Amino acid sequence: MKRIVFVLTLMFLIGMNPLYADDHRLPMDLHDLGLNKQQHRAVEEAMKEYQHSYRRYHHQSEKTQEELNALFLNPTFDAEMFRAKNLEREKASVEIRTRLFERLHTILTSEQKRRFIAHIKEWDIE
Repeated sequence: MKRIVFVLTLMFLIGMNPLYADDHRLPMDLHDLGLNKQQHRAVEEAMKEYQHSYRRYHHQSEKTQEELNALFLNPTFDAEMFRAKNLEREKASVEIRTRLFERLHTILTSEQKRRFIAHIKEWDIE
């Protein structure tokens, strides 16, 4: 039992080590971009808007999925309607992401944009 507690404590401490902090960065954590106070406020506002919009999108996407399921269960399959609903859902997602990137593009410097690219892969946007 003591060994288990020791191992768990050791694992916890290694996880808290600042040397490994970059490897364990949370999604959407932009601390390493070197933002000034004004940029930080602007980015924070843009991210809050993005998260709010994406929550609404996710809720709407669930409704759309129910509609798609109903279309599939119909005796006759309406491929055009199925396609249109899927495209509408994808377009909404792209628009939300585009608004975020458009705002961030005006806020970040060229170097910060290069660093930001590394974050894109980490994000679970969809």
